[in-house]
Amino acid sequence: MDPQDILNLGQKYSKKDLSILLNETNLSLVREGVFSCKNSNSYLLFVDLEKTGKETRFHFDDFFEEDYFHWDSQTTQNFSSPKIQDIVSGKLTTFLLVRVKQKERSKTLPFTYCGKLIYNSHEKDTSNPVHIIFQNVDFDDFTENQDLLEIYQWKPSKVGKSTKSKIIKSGLISDNRKRNFKKPDKTERRGLVTSRVGQGYYRQQIINKWEGKCPVSGIDIPSILISSHIVSWSESTDEERLDVENGILLSPLYDSLFDRHFISFNDDGTLLISGKLNSDQLTKLNLSKEIKINVTEGMKKYLKLHREKFKLREDQ
Repeated sequence: MDPQDILNLGQKYSKKDLSILLNETNLSLVREGVFSCKNSNSYLLFVDLEKTGKETRFHFDDFFEEDYFHWDSQTTQNFSSPKIQDIVSGKLTTFLLVRVKQKERSKTLPFTYCGKLIYNSHEKDTSNPVHIIFQNVDFDDFTENQDLLEIYQWKPSKVGKSTKSKIIKSGLISDNRKRNFKKPDKTERRGLVTSRVGQGYYRQQIINKWEGKCPVSGIDIPSILISSHIVSWSESTDEERLDVENGILLSPLYDSLFDRHFISFNDDGTLLISGKLNSDQLTKLNLSKEIKINVTEGMKKYLKLHREKFKLREDQ
C-alpha cells in the first residue's frame, strides 16, 4: 500500500500505527531510522531532530531549509550504496516522518508525516553517512498545523549546534513553492499573503524575523500582528511573494498606515511620515520621526519601491 494514498500530511503516527495502515508487519519492530516497504516501492525515513541522549555517531545533520530537507543517511551508507542509488534514481519513492524529540516524560512520541521527498543533491565529500538534500514536494506554506510548523522552523542552532553542510538552500524559492502559493481572493485582507498563509509558514518566518514584535509600537502579541508585504502582492514576482525580506510585521494601526503609504522607512530604518498628517493626528497616532526600525540588507530594494509610492502619494 502506497503511503501517499494512506497517510495524511501533518498527522502523527507511531511505527505500530504505520505497520497496521501500510500492512507492513515488520515495521513496528524496526529500530532503525529507515524502512524499506515490502508492499510498495517506498522507503520511509524516520527522523529525530533533537539527538539528546544518543551516541555521537547518531548525531545526524537533519533539518528543513525552506522546502528542502537535509538528511544524513545511515552510517553504513555512502552515495554508491544500492538503497541510496535507488533513492537518487527514483526507483524507491521516499517519504519523511519527523519528530522533534524522541521522548517526553519517558514516553516515546509518534512521528509527524511530512510527505514525499525527491532527491535534489548531496554533499560530494560525505560518506558513511552521506549527506543528502531532498525537495519536500508536499511542503505546505499554508499549514496551520503546529507540529509541521515546529518541524519546518527547527534548526540545529536551536540546540546549540550548527550544520556541517556546505549546501545552502536558505532564501531559495523553488518552482514548486511558487506554483503552490496562490493569490488571495477578494474576501481576504489586502496586505496578508492569504488568510491561511497569515497563520502559515510564511507568517511564522516573518514573526521570527521580527522577534514577534511590531518594530514601530513594540507590541508583542503575535495573534494581533499583521504580516504584510512591503511591495504588494500584485506588484511582486512569485519569488518576491515568498521572500521573507519582503515581509514586515506591524500592529493593525501601523500596518494600515504603511499599506496606504502614510508612513515608510529609509534604508537606515528611520521613519518617514506623510505631510498629509497634521500635528494633532501625529499625536493621536503616536508617530515621531525618532522612531527607527532595524532594516536588513535584503529589505532595502523593497523599501526603495515602497518609498517611491510614498513620494507619489505626497505629490498628489
